[in-house]
Amino acid sequence: MNWERVKLGEVLPFKYGKGLPKRERNEDGLVPVYSSAGMTGKHDSALIDQPCIVIGRKGTIGSVYFVEDPSWPIDTVFYTLGTPSIDLRFGFYLLQTLPLSTMNNDSAVPGLNRAHAEDLDISIPEIAEQRRIAHVLGALDDKIESNQRQIFLAEQIILFRFNSSFDVAECENGVPVSELIEVGPKRSFTKGGVAPYVGMTHLPEFSLSVGEWGEKEYSGGQRFINGDVLMARITPCLENGKTAIVDMLPPGQVGFGSTEYIVLAPRGSFSTAWIYGFVRNEHIREWAIKQMNGSSGRQRFPASAFGTYRIKSPHPDILKAFNQEAAGLLELCRVRRNENRRFAALRDTLLPELLSGRITPEQLEGGL
Repeated sequence: MNWERVKLGEVLPFKYGKGLPKRERNEDGLVPVYSSAGMTGKHDSALIDQPCIVIGRKGTIGSVYFVEDPSWPIDTVFYTLGTPSIDLRFGFYLLQTLPLSTMNNDSAVPGLNRAHAEDLDISIPEIAEQRRIAHVLGALDDKIESNQRQIFLAEQIILFRFNSSFDVAECENGVPVSELIEVGPKRSFTKGGVAPYVGMTHLPEFSLSVGEWGEKEYSGGQRFINGDVLMARITPCLENGKTAIVDMLPPGQVGFGSTEYIVLAPRGSFSTAWIYGFVRNEHIREWAIKQMNGSSGRQRFPASAFGTYRIKSPHPDILKAFNQEAAGLLELCRVRRNENRRFAALRDTLLPELLSGRITPEQLEGGL
């Protein structure tokens, strides 16, 4: 099959997004607002009322997002609506193969240079083949999105059950939280060994599932095992909901990471799910944020505050019922997250092969 050589700007011309300050947004709206870091808020009207590709211009330079619904790309991004000669979903995958992240200019405020990007030479097949390629890669992305929805819904059920089952309001005659769960548990590890690493950037916002992590030589930091909960303690990470569950380690493995989160561990009947529900509870989040101290911009929540916050001890039968239901939901989240990692790895392997023509969709027929 023949692939045509063209300039990127001929088929995917870049357009500038438009500024929309937070104070002018309506967060009750249904229109997603996109920055170079992805969806960054909501608004009640759209700048673009059709599918588009959003490309990071400043900040996360070269990031690429496919947006199917009406949206508002702000002034830190470009967007493209494509042209009749290119399938837009194919264009989304094509952009991921280009060195956009390295094409920042040399000005005081680095950013992606539109003229340089649009001048890139690319090769594209006929439109029908583009659609077949996009279908193969899109099938994997659809599976990933479906699993993400399942993880989200499972988490919402856990949080709903927690909030409807337990009273976590401060109680003068209650039990300190630090007596119900372990705060900063001791985990032994020898310096110099290589172990799984979860940095602050790995922690998701308002989601229990850690999707990515690394591996590096241990040189210090918080240590954790499966079943622990990681809670950011520094601004703005705490306010942004960076809290997640450790469930990705091999049996018996100790992992480590940032000193800017607190490790919380189960104790007795107070399970991983109970801890996660507790620290994600809105009342507890507001309390924790108020406890932060330190210089402006570097404020931290003190782990010792869990020793002064008292709650009514939950009824054992209610705790048991919650734990039983939540355990199955957490396992579902773990399984779906691991599936997504495999799907993403397969997609990332196929993407450059399909986009270069070295593999054709016909060769993969029936496999997805």
